[in-house]
Amino acid sequence: MAGNTVANSGSIVRSELWQQQLDEILHEDLIAMPFVRQLDFPDGTAFTIPSIGTPLVRDLPVGAEVTFDALDTGEVTITMNEPVVSANSIHDTLLEDSMWASELLAAVPVEQAQAIMERFETDTLALAMDQGQGINNLNLINGAAHRKIASGTNEIMLVNDFAFAAYSLRKAKIPRQNLIAIVDPSVGYSMDTVTNITNISNNPRWEGIVETGITENRHFIRNIYGFDVYESEMLPTMNETIDGKTTTAGKANLFMSLARPTIVPFALAWRRKPVLISEMDNILHELQIQTTARWGSGLVRQDNLVVIASDTDQVS
Repeated sequence: MAGNTVANSGSIVRSELWQQQLDEILHEDLIAMPFVRQLDFPDGTAFTIPSIGTPLVRDLPVGAEVTFDALDTGEVTITMNEPVVSANSIHDTLLEDSMWASELLAAVPVEQAQAIMERFETDTLALAMDQGQGINNLNLINGAAHRKIASGTNEIMLVNDFAFAAYSLRKAKIPRQNLIAIVDPSVGYSMDTVTNITNISNNPRWEGIVETGITENRHFIRNIYGFDVYESEMLPTMNETIDGKTTTAGKANLFMSLARPTIVPFALAWRRKPVLISEMDNILHELQIQTTARWGSGLVRQDNLVVIASDTDQVS
């Protein structure tokens, strides 16, 4: 259990007047929750979602009998994860001596909940590594790759890669509405430094992206080939060799459509949303605070996910 002692808590004790307030933790912006389909999961540890294939269409000549084709069906299973916990203890001496005790007590539950939701986001985005045809594979669907390496020199992301992702989704018959991309911040750097943008000979007043940068508050200010683009530091590592190209400092950039809830690639079922428990331990003389949660998640629509790896070590 994480805790604190008198020795390591001096920075917030009243006697040290230079510490006038609690330092705020810089949180990672959380973006995955709106991009996940939430399901009811009443009991058990595994939840099965049925899926069906595309029905066949046949000609029907006058007077001919109707042919009934068997419907292709499948199943996707979501398994409930083990519970997670963020737990801290605060010694009663600190509570007595610190002028900031009330601020500290108010901050701990918020920080614990944030930490758990960051874990949720990391685990959810990591589902991109569960594509059915495996890693180091193009994961072809209707002849178009749903897993590839970025096309730029040294495996950096180019505008062309956004066009390719849109093409792959179209080939999989995914609607073009509400296209979303979640990319590593290094992709924003690549877009900011495209030669035609940084060459200001045609833009002497430094307008547009040269003036503002392409990213504002983790969100691109312009769509790229229809994709509304968000940045995240929580994307999974993806070091693979696909179609002759290799990443060694790779991150998996994700592309999908949110046109309808039923086609969202990731699904989530909460068994226990973040719950706070606190109690005073009169033996150890400390206040113990813990936040726990439990959920299950899975990749349920592989046709609506394109994963493009780009190297992050080319920012210089």
